[in-house]
Amino acid sequence: MTAAKAPTPKRVLLAKWLAQHVPLLDHVKNQALAELLGDVVAGSITAILIIPQAIAYALLAGLPPQMGLYAAIIAPVVYAITGSSRATIIGPAAVTSAMVATALVPLASGGPAAQVAGAVLIGIISGTVLLLMGLIRMGWLTHFISNPVLSGFTTGAVIYIVIGQFATLLGIHAPKNVLPLDTLRSLIHAISTINPITAACGVGAVILLLLAKGCSAKLGKMLGFSENVGTQLGRIAPLFVVLIFTVLSSVYSLSIAHSVDVVGEIPRGLPQFSLKMPADVDWRPLLPDAVLIAIIGYIETLSVAKALAFRRRERISPDRELVSLGLTNIAIAACGGMPVAGSFSKSMVNFESGARTQLSGLVAAVWVAICAIFVTGLLQQLPRAVLAAIIIVAVLRLIDFKSALTTWRYDRGDGLAQIATIIGVLALGIDLGLLAGSFLALALFLYRTSRPHILVVGHVPGTQHFRSIKRNDVVTFDHLLLIRIDENLYFANTPRVETELQRLVAEYPNAVDVVLILSGIGYIDASSLDMLDNFERELSRAGCRLHLSEFKSQVIDRLRPTEFFQRLFPERIHRSTFELVASFDAGMF
Repeated sequence: MTAAKAPTPKRVLLAKWLAQHVPLLDHVKNQALAELLGDVVAGSITAILIIPQAIAYALLAGLPPQMGLYAAIIAPVVYAITGSSRATIIGPAAVTSAMVATALVPLASGGPAAQVAGAVLIGIISGTVLLLMGLIRMGWLTHFISNPVLSGFTTGAVIYIVIGQFATLLGIHAPKNVLPLDTLRSLIHAISTINPITAACGVGAVILLLLAKGCSAKLGKMLGFSENVGTQLGRIAPLFVVLIFTVLSSVYSLSIAHSVDVVGEIPRGLPQFSLKMPADVDWRPLLPDAVLIAIIGYIETLSVAKALAFRRRERISPDRELVSLGLTNIAIAACGGMPVAGSFSKSMVNFESGARTQLSGLVAAVWVAICAIFVTGLLQQLPRAVLAAIIIVAVLRLIDFKSALTTWRYDRGDGLAQIATIIGVLALGIDLGLLAGSFLALALFLYRTSRPHILVVGHVPGTQHFRSIKRNDVVTFDHLLLIRIDENLYFANTPRVETELQRLVAEYPNAVDVVLILSGIGYIDASSLDMLDNFERELSRAGCRLHLSEFKSQVIDRLRPTEFFQRLFPERIHRSTFELVASFDAGMF
């Protein structure tokens, strides 16, 4: 008798479970001390960028600045424990913040408290949607937003954001959260009310940030630093800009003497965890926007994670990213923060600063927490125009008209969807513009696939290949009609395929054997099966025979149990078109 296998100790099972579900532990365990110290440095540098952006994006969403800080504290911690990307930084992001602002417009009449409650509800809803999608592995649903539509959406949303910041940048009192054309119209009418000191702060901050971004490496070299040090100084420029204008505002009392709009009081302290759901706001009207915010946030996060992982040949789990981002948003909502997503700018700074594990995100969260406890009081006199400048400079690089032109040149349909999405976002709003672009892309897909490429082919002399009779010098056969269909067969294209097959048979009255080459077909649905069955019966009544050749295994596996297949098998089912043609007359080649 064999000895019974000893049970696995509980601590071993726990270690395996933690290694599987908390990637951070496994990643940290396999890193050298020097690399872990690199994570500390990377997280510290990234925190310098996170702090001003967290405040700026909270104000962009129409929320109190502390909600951005709370999100920037909680998000890196939860994601570091649950996420699969080593360098991605999760936090307040430009596009999702703008979408939150749009979603909260109907709650504006309820005052700041209603908008705060609405943001928390959006976080809970979007987090729950992402979590459920991850648990049942539904990440594939996000593939229905094509790259051209996503690129167009990003460009349109950035233009939307930039135009929306002009009023704050110039010190003009104009309606908020309206469409860009309405914003521009309001700015033109109120141009005479520009606050010159506010405008000087805002425009000055933009110039400093752009100079730091473009000249930091050269300036660092001139001062005797390495190019890398100069680049790093450029990345933390937003903090220096914030400090400069905060000091100027405090020394010269800009808010009192010149009516400059400043951030105001930011409550000190860490976020407080609470399981109490906001009861003053109905969650149902927020549901559509929350779902869109969840999907766009996930696509942004996954795109960033994949890009960084590819550089180091690491692996990303899309379903784990869904679960992680869902848990992160739920945790943030429970702590009074705003919805978050993966940030490309902060993640790139983290990556290029030497981050090797999620430990860098934890370090960044610690620095933001220290800021929330000790530093927020010093930011009361920070002009809001400076935060508008930080937003504008941060998102400008995401405007990509060149991509739309390239897409248009390659494929007019995709180019039309991309351009329509940009226009839709600007004319209809962020959420409706995205939906319009997505529906247009899907409509174009259905149009294309409903008109499949069907061609008559002939034999290429001296080979075993068959090519189009219209584009190549090929050999054809009087009694054989060889037809290739280059598209999956499904209900939307079945009528057109049937009409085209009947037309081709009529054009070749001498053909006795009709061969459908299935090399371009990977799927045949029930409607198409009925069509093929009827087509075969009609051919039989006309004294002709239908053959299938060069089929894919998955297609034949689905057809094998059907009566249609049984009528053709085995004499009229062929793996090779060349062998099929040769079987009729071995001397024809």
